[in-house]
Amino acid sequence: MTPVLSICVVVRNAAKDLALTLASLDGQLKWLTILPSEVIIIEGQSTDASRVVAENWAIGGKLPARIVSQEPKGIYPAMNEAWSQAQGEWLLYINSGDLLLNGEPLLEALKTATDTGNRSIQFQSAMFIPGASRGIWIPNLYPACHQSLVYQRDLHAHYGPYDERFKVCADRIFDQQIRSQGRQVNPAVLSATQVSPANRSRNPDLLRKDLEKSRRLNVEFRLASVPWVTFLVLRLEKATGISFSVWFRLWLRIFIGNAKWISLT
Repeated sequence: MTPVLSICVVVRNAAKDLALTLASLDGQLKWLTILPSEVIIIEGQSTDASRVVAENWAIGGKLPARIVSQEPKGIYPAMNEAWSQAQGEWLLYINSGDLLLNGEPLLEALKTATDTGNRSIQFQSAMFIPGASRGIWIPNLYPACHQSLVYQRDLHAHYGPYDERFKVCADRIFDQQIRSQGRQVNPAVLSATQVSPANRSRNPDLLRKDLEKSRRLNVEFRLASVPWVTFLVLRLEKATGISFSVWFRLWLRIFIGNAKWISLT
């Protein structure tokens, strides 16, 4: 049976995170089977047990799965390999360490989007500290992250692959490009993503280079706040090992009542 949804997972030297991600897919097996779904795992020639974790999970046969070994060139070459391998009409990227929390809203959302002609669906996403059993989400906030974005695979035929000239911003640039093709907004919390200074997307040096490159190439990309403030905060977080800017805002929202806890299990 041709899959409706291809779930793409990218991993390199993150065996424990990968196990958590795959377990979260198992938790939504009922809905993923109904769709139906397939899983594409792009494994970056890890030196830890990531490959073994992926193979053992695939052997279980809970969902059709393919494991592709790729020379480690970065996240966007891996994401591009994933969609080139995918057979589903729709794509969802849940990278190692991220969690799929609720597969049920995917069923109706994909049907509705097809009926209305919308070619991408933006869900909500929770954030959590690595190792936590609960995350925090903000109702009516739709963060620009690929963990909560589902889109039609053939959009790549029009907009091309993720731009591999960028190191941390190519997914957000692609997201900005495809919005004009019709975007359905769904209030369900689909996924949860780890927030840590170790996240590649929060590396101030890579982010600065991408921002400078976007200006040289005349590619539209904007930060949510003043660049020098963003870079200063990220450098402090990298030095302290704590994403204090994220968690301060989230805890403040919890205090005033416009953010909520959500279980990750």
